[in-house]
Amino acid sequence: MKFSKRFLIHDLAVQRIEQLFKLAIDNFKLNPHLSDRYVKMAIEISMRTRTKIPKKWKYFICRSCNSFLYPGIRARIRIKPRRSPHIVVTCLVCGAMRRYLIKKRKK
Repeated sequence: MKFSKRFLIHDLAVQRIEQLFKLAIDNFKLNPHLSDRYVKMAIEISMRTRTKIPKKWKYFICRSCNSFLYPGIRARIRIKPRRSPHIVVTCLVCGAMRRYLIKKRKK
């Protein structure tokens, strides 16, 4: 089975991004600036290799200041029922807000 070079680079990049986010979570309480650095390194790897950051980790990045959003300490999370129900995540470093729609289940 022969893999292309592009596939191998993509696979390695995703592994590194996963590892950096796990390190950011583990080290946040001791050194939050180091966690920010890990997130910036993950963003740089994704841009350099043209791979997407996995969706489960994208929620932990502030889009405006690229800081690591740790719920309860650096991020405020609220559920809003108005209009269409959504989750509001507010970065407590820069004040930026992100809204994520809550999809209703099909019956």
